[in-house]
Amino acid sequence: MSVSRVRDIVNTTTTSSPSTPVPPPPPTLAAFDNFTVGAIRRHIHIKFFEKQHFTLRVIAADLKTAGIILEDTSDTTVWRIMHTMGFQYRLSQRKMYVRRESMDVVCRRIGALRALQRHREEGRKVVYVDETWFTTRMGHSREWVDTTQAPFNTTYSRQLPPGEGERFVVVAAGTDEGFVDGSYLCYPAKTNQGDYHGEMNGELFMRWLTMQLLPSLPEPSVLVLDNAPYNSQLTEESRCPATATRKADLIRWLEQHNISIPPAATRPELLFLWQQNRPQPQYKIDNTIRMWGHDVIRLPPGHPELNAIEQVWGFMKRYVRSTLQRFTRTELRATLDGARQLAHKDVWAGAVQHSRKYEEEYWKTDNIHESVEPIIINIASDDEDDDIFLDSDCE
Repeated sequence: MSVSRVRDIVNTTTTSSPSTPVPPPPPTLAAFDNFTVGAIRRHIHIKFFEKQHFTLRVIAADLKTAGIILEDTSDTTVWRIMHTMGFQYRLSQRKMYVRRESMDVVCRRIGALRALQRHREEGRKVVYVDETWFTTRMGHSREWVDTTQAPFNTTYSRQLPPGEGERFVVVAAGTDEGFVDGSYLCYPAKTNQGDYHGEMNGELFMRWLTMQLLPSLPEPSVLVLDNAPYNSQLTEESRCPATATRKADLIRWLEQHNISIPPAATRPELLFLWQQNRPQPQYKIDNTIRMWGHDVIRLPPGHPELNAIEQVWGFMKRYVRSTLQRFTRTELRATLDGARQLAHKDVWAGAVQHSRKYEEEYWKTDNIHESVEPIIINIASDDEDDDIFLDSDCE
C-alpha cells in the first residue's frame, strides 16, 4: 500500500462523522436473479427483432407490464441495470450547424418580425408553408444496442436496412388551427407517373400553390416562406448579374439599364456600379400569391424556428421513425397518413406558440423598438425633467 493511500484512509477516518447514516447501495444485477436478467435481455432482443424503437420509459413500462420487474422499480434503476448488462443508448450520427449572422440577415429578420406583427394586427391569418421529405428507412439518431453482442448479430440492436431507402416528398401549409384543407400533398420522388413526380421544383410548387393551396385559403392571409430554390425563382425584370458574371455581360447589363460607365472601367468598378443599381428581387411565387389577394413574408436564411410547420414536420418524423418496422413504401404511406391525423389542431397550436416564443426572443435580442411619439425637450428650460432621456438613446 502506498503512502498516499494510507494518508487518504487516515483523512477519511478523521473527517467522517459516525452519526452520518450510510446510504444504501444502488440496485445492481446482484439484486436480480439470472432468470430476471435473462428475461430482460430476451424482452429487449424481441423488440430488436420486431424493429421496434423504444425509450427508457417505454422499456421500463413494458417490463413492469410483463411482470419481469416490480411496479415500484424506478426508471433510473432500469437504466442502471441495462447499462450493467451492456446496453447503451448510442448516437449514430451527429450534425452540427453554427450560424454566423451578417448584418443583412439581421435586417431581414427584423423586417420579417415587423411584418408578422403588422399582419396580425390587421387580422390576417398567418399560414406557414414548407416542403420536407420522408424515406422508407428512417431511423432515430440514437438507438439502444446490446454491446455484449456482435454488431452484425440480430440481437445487437434494432437492425435497420442500410441506406436511406425510397424518398417521399411532402408539401403542405397550416395555421394555428391545423393543416389547411386540401393543401397536404405527398408523392414518391422517383416516379414518372402522375401530375407530381421527381424532386420538388419551381414548376411543381407553382402547380401545387395555384391548384391546392390558394383556392383553399381564407382571405386575407399572409404566407410565411423560406428561401428554398423552388420558391425563389426571379422574374425576368429582376434578373441581374452575379459576382461571377463576365465583364462583357456586366457591361451589357449596365448599358441595357442606361447606367453610365466610366471609360476603361475595370471589373471591380463594374461590380460596384451593379451593386448600386441592382433592382430589388421580385419572385414569381410572391407575385402569384399577391394576385390572389394574399401577402408573403420571406424568412431570412437559417431561421426554421420561425416557421411553425417545421415543428410539425419534426413531430411527424418522430412518429414515423418510431413506427416503421417493415420499411416498405406501403408501410410508409400508411404511417404518414397516421402521422398527419395525429398532427391535429393542438399540435399546430403548440408549434405556432413555440415559433412565437422565438419571435419574442428576437424582438429582445435584436433591440427592436416600436415607434413612439417624438419627445420635445426645451433645452433652454431649467426644469429637472430636462435630464430625462429615452432608454433607447443609451443602447
